[in-house]
Formats: sequence, structure tokens, C-alpha cells
Amino acid sequence: MTNDLSGPRKQFLDVLRVLATCAVVLMHVLTGATDVTDASIVPEYRSLLLSVMDLVTWCVPIFLLISGYLFLNPERTLTYPVMIKKYCRRIALAILLFGVPYAASELVVAERTFRIRMIPEALKMTLMGHTWSHMWYLYLILFLYLITPLLKKVLRVLPVWGVVAMMAVIFLGSSVAPFLNKVLDVNSIPVLPDGGVYFLYYLCGYFFAVREVCVDKGRNVWLTAAVAVLALGMILSRTLAGFSIQMAYNYPFTVLLAVLLFASGWNGGGDSAALAAREKDRIHRIPWQEAGALSFAVYLVHPVYVNLLYKFVKITPFTVLEQCGVQSVAAGQAVLILLLAAFCLVVLALATATAWVLRKIPVLRKYVL
Repeated sequence: MTNDLSGPRKQFLDVLRVLATCAVVLMHVLTGATDVTDASIVPEYRSLLLSVMDLVTWCVPIFLLISGYLFLNPERTLTYPVMIKKYCRRIALAILLFGVPYAASELVVAERTFRIRMIPEALKMTLMGHTWSHMWYLYLILFLYLITPLLKKVLRVLPVWGVVAMMAVIFLGSSVAPFLNKVLDVNSIPVLPDGGVYFLYYLCGYFFAVREVCVDKGRNVWLTAAVAVLALGMILSRTLAGFSIQMAYNYPFTVLLAVLLFASGWNGGGDSAALAAREKDRIHRIPWQEAGALSFAVYLVHPVYVNLLYKFVKITPFTVLEQCGVQSVAAGQAVLILLLAAFCLVVLALATATAWVLRKIPVLRKYVL
């Protein structure tokens, strides 16, 4: 979630990073609420909830596309010493600094007391990846960072068509084939591991990095229209067709939506020299840069407030919806959308304030956030 390539041309990365952070907060507001809610309340809103999930699940793929765009850029030299000392160390410190307290909190809640021995136990849990669920992304990105220098060497000798072929194989094996198995209710179609789709997103970032940005307003209109049509199709498939298959990040339509969103931002990113000449663009860019700089910390801390609201205050969008006494399903869906948005804004505001404070601590700002 970092942007180490400076310049006006990279404003679109900050915009995408901020939007993806907002989307991931909404996703966890939704999934957290369903996790602690009586299942008997949810069925009548299932199609709506699946639609919302479809519209926000692109968030993590966008993070991976951004990372691939930055770190696999052939214009950027990254050796193993630099990658480990600067980038891997940062992620590892974030895992320890936040993962251990989160794991310890689970032990405290389970045993309803705190013991000193919980600290080494929480450390062990964190090292094994058994901490709060949102931390999985840090383990993933740490792995990708570790293989990045080697991957850059491979990409240096591999022609672009070879990269495209590799991406096509991964897409078919890790996304399309599992999807067809679910739709057809069979297990006969050979598949690749689901995790391969994360490598696909990382490579997609590289694919954009090696292509010259050419601002084409006409093409951007088509890209925006494609995003809108795809999103509408995903919504209608849930609400009208009753399509209920869930595949998270390797859902073929999520892959397409994430790539189209990134392409829209990339295509509208503009030429660096042209944008540099515009003072107005520089002024507009600053808020996005500042918000983008907070995104990593917001990602790390926002589940704290989700858990506080849901598990300790015991208030969720569904409990509020029950209190509203809505009679019809349609009205309930409208109210639920508003409640999800309201909870998301509250969590986002609290997490952003916390992130801002944490980044004021010099050692955290320099080495972790």
C-alpha cells in the first residue's frame, strides 16, 4: 500500500489506494455483522449482501495491482538487501506490532483474564498466522516481496507475450475453472490453487507498468462504461437471477472488475510532463497523497472498531434494523444499505483518526506505517 514512485503521473495510485481502503472497511463492516448475527435474520437480505460484497471485493486485488505496478516496474532496481531491509522489514514489524496484540486479545476473551504467558503464546500464534483474519494480507504481501527480486529477473528475459500467456493460464486455472466447477456442480475440471490468483493480480500490475500511459478520453469512457455494466450485471445476477455462488478474490467477475478499475485509473493517469506543468493538479494531488499515506494504518486498525461495536457494544446494522420495525423487505433493504454506509463511515472515521495519531509517532512512521 505504499507509493515510492513519485511524480504527478502516480496520483491515480493514491486515488485507487484510498478507494480500496474504504471498500475493505465496508467489506469488514458487512462480514463482521453477518458473523455475529442470528442467521434467521439474514436470508431475506442475502441477495443484497452478496451484491454489496461483489461491489467491494475488488479492494484487495487493487492493492496487489498497485504493488505489482510499483515493485515490478522494470525502471526500478530492487535488490534483495533493499527489499528485505526496507520493505520486508516494514511488513514483518507490522505483523508483530499489530498481530501479537490482536492474537493476545483473542486469548484474553477466550479465558476472560490476562496472564503473562499469553504474550509468548500470542507471538507463536502470530508467527503461525493465527491472528485476526485481516492480517492474512500482510503474510501474502511479505511472500510476494520476498520473491520480487527473483521475479524481476525472470520478467526481464520473458517477452510480454510470455507474461500474458502466464497470466491467461493462471486466470483460467485459478479463477475460471473453479467457477465452472461450482456452477456445474462438478469436480472434474482441472484447477490450479486458488492462491494463484494473487500472483495474477501482482503480474497484472507489471503489465500496466511496462505499457506507456496514453491518455485517451474515449477509451476511458469505454472503460468506465465497462465497469458500470459489469457491476450492474453482478448486482442483477444476485437480485434477479438468485445467483448465490461465492468465490471471493478468485471470482472471475471480481478479477475483471479489479483490472478494469485499475485500467480506468491508469488510462486517466496522464502524462507526467504534462501534468507537472499544471499547478492546479499539484494542489489537487496533495489531499490524495495524505489520505493514501494513512491507508496502511487504517487497514491495520479498522477491525478494532468493528469488533468494539459488534462484540462489546453489541450494536450492528442488523440490530438497528430490527429496532426500526421495517415491514417490507424492499424498505428493509434500503434501510440496511444506509446502515451499512453509516457504520462504514463511523469505523472509517475512527480508524483514520487513529492512523493519523499513530503516524505522528516518529518510529512508527519511519519503520512501520
